[in-house]
Amino acid sequence: MERTLYLNEKKGLVVMRDGPSLWIREKDKAGTRIPARLIDMVFIVGNIKMDAGTLMLFAENSTPVTFMNKQGEAVGVVMPYNHASPDHHQEQKRFMTLETNHEAFKTWIASQRREAQIAVIKKIDWEKAQGFLSKGFREIDYTAVIDLHRSSKNHEWEAVHGIIENLILEMVIKEIVASNLDPHMGMINKNCNFGFALDLYQIISPESDLISIQFFTSCRWHDFVQSSRKNCTLTKDGWKNIVHRFENRKKKISHGLDMVLRGFFDLMRHVTP
Repeated sequence: MERTLYLNEKKGLVVMRDGPSLWIREKDKAGTRIPARLIDMVFIVGNIKMDAGTLMLFAENSTPVTFMNKQGEAVGVVMPYNHASPDHHQEQKRFMTLETNHEAFKTWIASQRREAQIAVIKKIDWEKAQGFLSKGFREIDYTAVIDLHRSSKNHEWEAVHGIIENLILEMVIKEIVASNLDPHMGMINKNCNFGFALDLYQIISPESDLISIQFFTSCRWHDFVQSSRKNCTLTKDGWKNIVHRFENRKKKISHGLDMVLRGFFDLMRHVTP
């Protein structure tokens, strides 16, 4: 699997384009050259000194770039411009604009989401998952399980969960673009940027809950979070912890997204008249 590039604000850090590669230099350290073709996603946290050529290089390689502030909130996403409609745009547009397809799409999203939710509950409470499988399972049941793990630390949970959500959402966007679909053409999230990505994220979002729970079950999580009356931020080691957990789940999430997109193409073929 290709690598994710994480760039965190640091004094003396400079990122420049060097032909088909990146040149990353830190003060008093030897520079590092990374071929752009080896990078599949980029996350930039804080203020990084970077030339415009670097962003152009990412765009040329269809690599999305997410900008986040120090609180982990996404403030922007850079995507490659594609004036020639990708292969499946018209097919997607026909499906999304037909009112008769809306209920089928929502039912499919709910079904796929339920499978992801059960998989997460199996990891955090096997016995409860078996009970749900035998007696029935609702959205409210899943919410109740997750709320048990976020109680008494809601402020910190929102900060950590938001960062993980941004990491996974960029994966969704990347996979949609790679499938020659439009990430903005949503059905549930209409008339907004990345509407289709947000639609599909509903399916995969339980992964954000799982990684967040794993973070807070660590006996050291108090050392990773800095809270104040105004906001909650992560320490340098806190960021490393989350990135490490995300990277450990990345292959699994990527496989899940591949199955979701295959399912969407099947849905279009069988539902669209």
